[in-house]
Amino acid sequence: MLGIGMSTLLLGACGADEEKKEEKDTAKKTEEVSPSEDPATDEAASLNQMTQVVEDASALEEAEGIPDEDKTAINAAFDQYINAFNEEDFKTYMSVISKTPVNFKYEDEERYVKQIFDSVDSKRTVDNVKIINYASGKKADVYAEIKATTKDPNSDKEVTRSGKQVTVFHNKEDGWKVAAIFFLASEGEEEATE
Repeated sequence: MLGIGMSTLLLGACGADEEKKEEKDTAKKTEEVSPSEDPATDEAASLNQMTQVVEDASALEEAEGIPDEDKTAINAAFDQYINAFNEEDFKTYMSVISKTPVNFKYEDEERYVKQIFDSVDSKRTVDNVKIINYASGKKADVYAEIKATTKDPNSDKEVTRSGKQVTVFHNKEDGWKVAAIFFLASEGEEEATE
């Protein structure tokens, strides 16, 4: 279970060894931990808790009591997040990412996404999308089953990774923004073809 931007996972999938090392370092540094807690003792507990949440999320029903306006806006933000990535629309993709994310750095996501768009062809497909948690117009957790296929245009090597993801949105002045991403890869699902 990794608490990092989805783009980071895709770079590692195409054999970018340097990025893999940087991913691991970033993941260790940026897992979600409350500022008032001791990171040394609470980091593992937080990660284990989010792993369990992602594992259990597929069985959860959509949250009740979401105002129609917020439900529409949250779903639109999630669609924008996926579609902008698939269309390699860097500006639109980054516009839906929070400038103050919880478990990754905005600058890292910006750099990784630009590198992905410049070096590989990558597409995401989503299924079973639902808002599983909603907190008074301030926060929403969107569950989705995601399949990401990344192809290196120079070698025709293709890697497919699938898994469950909870995307945490925070409602900012300019709309719902991705503030945290928790992705749990399916075991034995990664495929590499040439």
